[in-house]
Amino acid sequence: MKVFSALILLAMQSGAAATGGAAAAKSPVEKVVQLLEELHANLARDEKVEQQIYDRYACWCETRAGSKAGAIHLANSHIVVLSQKVLELKGTVAVLAKEISDLSEQIAVNEKTQKDATAVRQKENGDWQKEKGELEEAINALERAIKVLSGAGTKTGLLQGGNAERVYARHKAMVSVRSVISALPMSNNLAPKKLAAIESFVQELEEPTAADASASYAPASATVQGILKDMYDTFTSDLESQTVTEAKSQRDFEDLIATLIKELNTMNALVLKKEAEKAEASQELADTVQELDDEKATMEADIEFFDQMKAGCLAKKEEWDARSSGRQEEMKGIKEALEILTSDDARALFASAIKPGMETSFLQLADDSSSNAATKAYNTLKAHATKAHSLRLAALAATVREMGPGHFDKVIKMIDEMMQTLKDEEQDDIKQRDWCKTEYQENSEEKAEIKWLIKNNDAMIVKFEKIIAGLVEEIALTVEEIEQTEAQIKSMEDTRKEENEEFKAAKAEDEAAIGLLTKTVEVLGAYYKKNKIEMGPVQGAGRFLQEPEFEVSQWQAPDATFSDKGARKNESKGIISILTMLIEDLDSEVKNGIKDEVAAQAEFEKQLDAAKKLLETLNARKVDLEEQKETTEGKKDDEEADKASNQEDLATNEKYFNKIQPDCDWMLNSFQERRDKRKAEMNGLVTAKEYLTGAAPPAMVQSSAPFDDNKLDRIGFDSLRR
Repeated sequence: MKVFSALILLAMQSGAAATGGAAAAKSPVEKVVQLLEELHANLARDEKVEQQIYDRYACWCETRAGSKAGAIHLANSHIVVLSQKVLELKGTVAVLAKEISDLSEQIAVNEKTQKDATAVRQKENGDWQKEKGELEEAINALERAIKVLSGAGTKTGLLQGGNAERVYARHKAMVSVRSVISALPMSNNLAPKKLAAIESFVQELEEPTAADASASYAPASATVQGILKDMYDTFTSDLESQTVTEAKSQRDFEDLIATLIKELNTMNALVLKKEAEKAEASQELADTVQELDDEKATMEADIEFFDQMKAGCLAKKEEWDARSSGRQEEMKGIKEALEILTSDDARALFASAIKPGMETSFLQLADDSSSNAATKAYNTLKAHATKAHSLRLAALAATVREMGPGHFDKVIKMIDEMMQTLKDEEQDDIKQRDWCKTEYQENSEEKAEIKWLIKNNDAMIVKFEKIIAGLVEEIALTVEEIEQTEAQIKSMEDTRKEENEEFKAAKAEDEAAIGLLTKTVEVLGAYYKKNKIEMGPVQGAGRFLQEPEFEVSQWQAPDATFSDKGARKNESKGIISILTMLIEDLDSEVKNGIKDEVAAQAEFEKQLDAAKKLLETLNARKVDLEEQKETTEGKKDDEEADKASNQEDLATNEKYFNKIQPDCDWMLNSFQERRDKRKAEMNGLVTAKEYLTGAAPPAMVQSSAPFDDNKLDRIGFDSLRR
């Protein structure tokens, strides 16, 4: 009812101020209807404007929510892919590690097999050398015994010469046969009967009978000679057979070792390849794990932002629904009031109840109270000026006091201008506050993003530094292996050179010895060759066996019988045979030395080739590691440059924040205080204006305050969202 009365008084004042008198003025009710219609239109306009504000906010919610939801979905899909990739890479690394372990075991087995085969071959060769020596010794003894028996075992040989010569022949035959018995190898399969015949023959030679010794010697000699020839043939055949077997075993051993070395080289190369693949897979695994962690962190941040945004959007929707519903109820009440005031019955009632000329009485009442209104307006302006510490209100109060009673059109105009100024200041403050909030929020988000980027830069730099350190260590180890391999190659070459020099020296010595021995044989045989003396069996004992000396008369001349020119030919033959054997042994030694040298050279070339291939592999690996190190260092430099750029952006961000902070902090901290002061000023101006225009008392002003805090908040929110 009070609002209604105030509207009527306002309508009356407006009507009285019009030029042309009360007759041309509209009815006060019609003025109220007009004001209600304007109020309804203003509410509808506010509804439309705020609907646009909310629509923009809702669109922002929908757009950003969809964007974040899509980002979260993509991140989740990417995380699934990265997780699967991590599992695959872990499986790859595990498989490669198992394959490397299996290959290492196979390499160990291969090396052990080579070692065992070499030990077995060496033992077999040692046994063969020993048995070969025994067989060769037995064959030589048999050959000498057969020659002795074939020359000294005939009856003609026994009958030649005297008794001393026959005794010497038997002694030589006995020594030869005994040497055969002592030279028989442990593995001989001589029948006991034959061995008994030989031993019986030796005993006969040791204990000859007196007269019939020559007769009994020949048959036994022939028998033993037959046994010895059989043994000679058997041992010779065995030696040839064993030599062939040994040669075959040596070839088989060399083929086996060559195959094993080839397999070993292949497995070593495969291990190097697997290790390189494992290192690459491990590096990719580390990169993928880091990428997965980064993706998870980003998704968690997006989820947190999405949840906060969702809650804010839901709260704003509830706020808008409440405000819209309240405004609809307000507009519904105004519409019902208009229906009441504009009905035909109401218009007829007001036309009858409100008499013409009543508007003039209202104006007169206002004129009579002008002096009192000026005083109240002054007091009101003064009080609010003091409360709000407003110089402009104080100046306006002074203006009201200086003016006399009557119309206050000039003052009212000044009040209207000041009220508009306050409204403009309010809008400017809201705009500045919202701008500061927006700038603070954007600056904070930008700073957080830059810090996150710098944190990622630091993590990537640390990661690259670890990779570089690992590569440096691998390069150092590879260089050490290269140096060791080169030293090993040099040692192999030096050793081979020393062995070759030793071989050449030994060969030269053996050949020189063979030359001297050959020359000796030629010198020894030259006399017999010149005198055409055949190197047959010994015909006499010469000076080795002297006839017993008998006592003779001192007048008897001593014996002066000389030996013939071939008396010592058999001794020379024995010496020549020994020299010939030495020559053969030295010649065999030279041949074996050449064979060993050829084998050693072949083995050296194999080992050298393997070492050079390993050196090539190590050098290639070193180059690859250095390229990886250079690439990683480039990535690290790029990351550091990116970090420096981000740090510059952070410094720019902080510089801008420091630039706007003083003004914005002042505005945000003093915004409410300035609003409260303006509100006090506005209330004073409204109250003073109402006093000056003869309107309702100040108690009614508080119920229709010109500032709508909710509306201002909505305007501020809209500015913030823009």
